[in-house]
Amino acid sequence: MLSKTYIMSIDEQPATIPAEIEKILTSCPSLPSLPSAVVKIIDASKDPDIGIAEVSDIIRVDPALSAKILKLANSPMYSIRREIHNLREALSLLGLDAALTIALSFSLFNALNTNDSSETEHNNYWRRSILSATIARQIGLKMGLPNLEDLFLAGLLQDIGILALDCAAHTLHIEHDQPLTTHKDRIKFELDSLGVDHSNVGAWLLKSWNLPKKLYNAVLNSHSKGNKNNYTQKEQDFFNCISISGDLADIWLSDNSDEMIESKLDEAQKTLNYEKLEFSEFINDINDFLPEMSTLFEIKLVNDETREKILSEARSLLMERNLHYIKQFEEYRNQIESMTEQTKDMEEASRYDHLTNIFNRKHVDYLLTEEFSTASMHHEPLSLAYVDLDNFKEINDTYGHQTGDIVLKGIAKFFSENLRQTDILGRYGGDEFILLLPGSSMDIAQETLERLIEKLKSNFYIEINNKTIKITVSIGLATHMDIHNYKSPEGFLNAADKTLYKAKRAGRNRLMIDN
Repeated sequence: MLSKTYIMSIDEQPATIPAEIEKILTSCPSLPSLPSAVVKIIDASKDPDIGIAEVSDIIRVDPALSAKILKLANSPMYSIRREIHNLREALSLLGLDAALTIALSFSLFNALNTNDSSETEHNNYWRRSILSATIARQIGLKMGLPNLEDLFLAGLLQDIGILALDCAAHTLHIEHDQPLTTHKDRIKFELDSLGVDHSNVGAWLLKSWNLPKKLYNAVLNSHSKGNKNNYTQKEQDFFNCISISGDLADIWLSDNSDEMIESKLDEAQKTLNYEKLEFSEFINDINDFLPEMSTLFEIKLVNDETREKILSEARSLLMERNLHYIKQFEEYRNQIESMTEQTKDMEEASRYDHLTNIFNRKHVDYLLTEEFSTASMHHEPLSLAYVDLDNFKEINDTYGHQTGDIVLKGIAKFFSENLRQTDILGRYGGDEFILLLPGSSMDIAQETLERLIEKLKSNFYIEINNKTIKITVSIGLATHMDIHNYKSPEGFLNAADKTLYKAKRAGRNRLMIDN
């Protein structure tokens, strides 16, 4: 029985496997190996000084490979506007690094595409691998990542460890009677049996082939998602594209694609931290590439009915989400409108005196500052009347505070009903009121206020316990931008206040003017 003590966290895993498993795999006669043509391509990809002529000579040796690179260069995957007619032209437009990686992808596929297992398992392996490669490249394109062909190759090879383990399954005692229906089932079976899974084996194999570190690390991390220690952000983005591509490939391979689409794409967006991976657009792009990929790799990936079914399911999901978002937006908008109304109501309420329902002192001070500034700017008169109820303390002491409140509300109502709409009335203190009369000169304000004093004396009274209480007021009047030009709102208010006390000392129930 093989030891299972090798299990470690993904951040600790090197591209190695336990010596016992390595010994069995290296002695397996059917372990995948590289033909000399593939080795030449790998060596060429590592040569920084290699030119188009040398790369063309390496690829031209294999006419089928040359034809596939030409076909791919003219496919929707590259969206090149003019047709490419020869290999040299394709190399120039694709770039040497990309062309070599593409050549390596096709060459490795041809070298590894041997059918030693059941035909169904063999086809399913390569269908998932090619789908993963196509998806990884498209995600990278959407995310604006560089080296898209490296993503394609890494996606293609991420499960190569399965081929290595299958060739030594009998010796490793990991043969299974029942087919492993999902990729997660396979991973769990391998971990339970060996203590490692095919991502470890695949990374070890690619490293032994002298492939770039970036590729075997991508395979090593292909079963983990999210950020990993000891890697740069670019490397993590690369690895995450690979790790999620296999999950998304299962959408096209599953019999229950409708159940998988939402969860898989949500997981992809969360893992990649990429919110703009639009469902239907992304799936439509992949669907467009699949017929070309099927032709290039000479394997039927999915049929037209499956492609259309998945696209339809994605569109339905998008429609459901859009309806949900619209409903959610409406709810948020209603909440915001309600909160706005509540805020307005609170702001409005904060301006008023709760007893008399006229402006309170704070808002009167604000309006006084605004009106004072406007009058000063336009050289227009502004009159301010400081009003005080006569003998109000005696009313409170004799009849109680409830009667006092009735008097205050009555006075506020009286002035509200007898002023212009442009005039401003506020309660400034216990029994003190402020009247602002914009545009009223001293003479006009005096005439208005004297008329109100007389009307109040003649018509305003309160009946309490069969007793009639007459109410009178004393008023101090000051006018800005007329006889006086006050320096500040505070000085203006203070002048009216001093004049009020002159009225009270003169016997109450009268108007005094600051002249």
